[in-house]
Amino acid sequence: MSPVPMIRLLTITFFLLPAFAGPSSLLAIESTPAPFAGTMGEWHGFTSHEFEIAGKPVLVVTPDNPIEGRPWVWHGEFFGHKPAPDVELLKLGFHCVYMKIPDMLGSPEAVEYWNQCYQELTDTYGLARKVALVGLSRGGLYCYNWAAANPEKVSCIYGDAPVCDFKSWPGGRGKGPGSERDWKLVLQRYRFANEAEALAYRGNPVDRLKPLAEAGVPLLHVYGDADEVVPWDENTGLLAERYRELGGDIQLITKPGVKHHPHGLHDPTPIVEFIASAAGIAYGTPRKPRKDPVDQRVAQIEPTSRVVYKTVDDRELYLHVLNPDDLQDGEQRPCFIVIHGGGWTGGEPRRMYPFADHYRDQGLVGISVQYRLLNAKKGVNVFDCISDTNDAVRFVRSHAEMFNIDPNKIIVSGGSAGGHLAAETALYSDSSDSDISTVPAALVLLFPVIDTSEAGYGNARIGSRWREVSPAHQVDGKVPPTILFHGTGDTVTPFAGAVAFTEAMKKQGNRCELVVHEGGRHGYLMFDEALLNETLRQSDEFLSSLNLLNNQ
Repeated sequence: MSPVPMIRLLTITFFLLPAFAGPSSLLAIESTPAPFAGTMGEWHGFTSHEFEIAGKPVLVVTPDNPIEGRPWVWHGEFFGHKPAPDVELLKLGFHCVYMKIPDMLGSPEAVEYWNQCYQELTDTYGLARKVALVGLSRGGLYCYNWAAANPEKVSCIYGDAPVCDFKSWPGGRGKGPGSERDWKLVLQRYRFANEAEALAYRGNPVDRLKPLAEAGVPLLHVYGDADEVVPWDENTGLLAERYRELGGDIQLITKPGVKHHPHGLHDPTPIVEFIASAAGIAYGTPRKPRKDPVDQRVAQIEPTSRVVYKTVDDRELYLHVLNPDDLQDGEQRPCFIVIHGGGWTGGEPRRMYPFADHYRDQGLVGISVQYRLLNAKKGVNVFDCISDTNDAVRFVRSHAEMFNIDPNKIIVSGGSAGGHLAAETALYSDSSDSDISTVPAALVLLFPVIDTSEAGYGNARIGSRWREVSPAHQVDGKVPPTILFHGTGDTVTPFAGAVAFTEAMKKQGNRCELVVHEGGRHGYLMFDEALLNETLRQSDEFLSSLNLLNNQ
């Protein structure tokens, strides 16, 4: 065809478009996603669509208000079980997808079906090019095997007690009983000639992590440490160890004493935050970083794991655990527990990471505690805060073997209201039936709420029972050695309370060191790098004198 006719053909084609269609409109027409096909239904109040891709059933649940970029989550198996995270994500604007190909156990054939599903959902229906994968139990095989083959297409992976090695389940070649039926399916679907070939296979999720680590794919696993079906150490534990060795980012949430069931979390917030964050979407009330030395350090620190120590009002409370790199099973390291402040009404465990991290670097196990915050509408008071943090210490002490810590070398620290809660682990006897002591080996108190009388802080929030939880008024002869850091210019938790507490401690024959910063305002050591470092050095000296550091 000569150049002239070609130009005429193009001109005629453009002329036949609607009069309003300029170049930008043409682009919009080409990029507009097609409406979802198939049978419409309802799923937890949202519209669902059932249709086929590559001859296999696909379910897509659509949000009422899709957000820009059309992010989505894709389930490997058991879609609809424990739906709370999906419901929250749908409210946020995510799509939810499930391709029904059971009994394929993440085999190469399953990966090929997923490839076709992904292609159609992104090309035809305009879903995001990166997807969040959700692998519950055997669903982990689907998610990880597809992700290893397509790391550039994955925003994150959330695994819930996921199978990460079919030799463990369904093979039963470890601690678990396995499943004879499903093991036969593995041999069939993966086309192994015999069991020996399957056992020698090096294509399980635990073997194919390098592409994900190189692509920077973040992982989150929630698991029960008593899982009798998919033993955590053969699956999540092994995968986490290898992923971290490759430089990958994995978060672990441990549910102590929980078996393979129940799955999920009572409060789906950590799961939703993880998936939303990986898609670059804010969820809840975004944290506003402070421009001080503590928060600058916080940004560089990630915990080893989060452990559920208590469930109350259908909400999990967590210990944020920071383990030394060289920690080995069976050891008995000292433990440094730190509690955040915020007037009992605010704050978060992350704020105190630098203190836990400082002692992790010295070989201790560092733990930052989450507790319920004061909330009159929900009936949460200061005594509930105390109950939570006391329970946290009990949990750590009673699970010393799990944490690899010495139950007799637990140090408790806290700042401001967190300092008050730290002191109450030694001073307050609650109504718990447990005979496990909450009293630590030492206290490190940072500008603490130490006097809850009208002359101090928190009297109105606590009410008539203030004396029961006022450290300056509770001292007896059994308080553990304490170091207290306080500024003379503190107008929030007045310096006079720190003096009164110190005098009461010494009068009772207890060891107490008051480190005074002249003119220091409330929280002074958090705002100055030199003061922060000096505080940590002085804490080190104090704890060393008690033989509580790891090298003692």
